[in-house]
Amino acid sequence: MGIIEIKYLLLGIIQGLTEFLPVSSSGHLVIFQALLKLPSNLAFDVVVHLATGLAVIAFFWKDILALFNPRSYRMLLYLALATLFTVMVGLTFKDYFEALFSSTFAVGGFLLLTAAVILLAEWIGKGRRQIETMNFWDAILIGLAQGCAIAPGLSRSGTTISAALGLNFDRAQAARFSFLLSIPAIFGAGLFKAKDIVEAGTAGIGFWPLLLGGLAAFITGWLAIKLFMP
Repeated sequence: MGIIEIKYLLLGIIQGLTEFLPVSSSGHLVIFQALLKLPSNLAFDVVVHLATGLAVIAFFWKDILALFNPRSYRMLLYLALATLFTVMVGLTFKDYFEALFSSTFAVGGFLLLTAAVILLAEWIGKGRRQIETMNFWDAILIGLAQGCAIAPGLSRSGTTISAALGLNFDRAQAARFSFLLSIPAIFGAGLFKAKDIVEAGTAGIGFWPLLLGGLAAFITGWLAIKLFMP
């Protein structure tokens, strides 16, 4: 294994560890790509994000199957509604936020904003509501929060969980809803960028960096979820 493969393996580990912790995986990828002197690569970024999406499915497969039980259709509806508003925000501000990915200064600013959002949620959240009490407005607000996380350095899990905590939901159930909500967001973004990936190919990094980075992101992503969930 050469030095380049080791660098991309490290990036995969960073992606897996930071995707589900209340820090920004995209922001950390930008920072570590700069530190490791690696160019941004669309194919690699999508592969490691899809790998973390697979980690969510592997960890929550029982919860996913339960969503298709008639008694859980209401929760499935709220996940779909939140996803819809995530897509609306993402499509509206996509070009603006993607232009910021080349700026480590912008990433640093959004990392600080993530910290502020988490602290605010911890301050105002009481954790008195169960997820069964969720309504349409709750789903919309959490979906909007996830959409804002398209900004580099603004944590997806941090913003969605903080939004749920701010709405007084129980911490464990807020995290579970956030992780389930990440599945359509991650795979939807991957599908949206599929055309660009086909056109760009591996952009010269080769097959092994993609494979090693993807495997590392999947394994460490699964471990991060297990660490985060009570």
